[in-house]
Amino acid sequence: MVQNVYCHPVARPRAYYAHLEPESRSMPRVKEFDPKAALERALDLFWRRGYEATSLRELVEHMEIPRQSLYDTFGDKRSLFLKVLARYEEQALEGTVKLLELDAIPSYRLATDADAKARTAKFMRSPVALRGFFETYLHEVLLDASRGSCLMANTALEVGEEDPEIQAVVRAYFQRVEDTFFAVLTAGVEAGELKPSRDLRALARHLVNAYYGLGIMSRSGASRLALRQMLDVALSVIE
Repeated sequence: MVQNVYCHPVARPRAYYAHLEPESRSMPRVKEFDPKAALERALDLFWRRGYEATSLRELVEHMEIPRQSLYDTFGDKRSLFLKVLARYEEQALEGTVKLLELDAIPSYRLATDADAKARTAKFMRSPVALRGFFETYLHEVLLDASRGSCLMANTALEVGEEDPEIQAVVRAYFQRVEDTFFAVLTAGVEAGELKPSRDLRALARHLVNAYYGLGIMSRSGASRLALRQMLDVALSVIE
């Protein structure tokens, strides 16, 4: 009697079992990744290189995700950039407010009575609060010129009126920064540190201009001395 070798499971070729294997084995495995971390990496790349100069290939490599995952999670390059701007706005405004709020001063956080807090509060009103804020920003600009200039300011210069939606995002962000400066200046008037006759809205806009001007000038190669002079003259109108 001739033995049928295919009756023995060990002797059967792998192709025999192909139809019995789970369908999932033949499907490509989707690479898992953290969308928030990937978005942060995209923000870093756009910030350093700009919107137009950043290619999809560079994004895929820098974000460490497959191209299809980029499309599935963030959409096309423009959609990703809009998400990056939203994330940047969230971070930047949070940082701005944190530098200007009273709780940024340890002595204020630790004060237990109203009188102690009232005595300390003046140190976070204008012009002292604004001087501290701009000094911190100047330090960041000098530390990393490639990212010193605000991403929103870079985008305003690069995109301009070519994309109305992106332009609207940038304009709204600038307005929020202006409103933050205006609130600090208003606190300065209420504390008696600024004359009530001053046009606070105009001063706030002046500070916005100085804020973004420092970053842009730093990225253009301005010296440390030149940046220091620009800052001191800009703040002289409120000190």
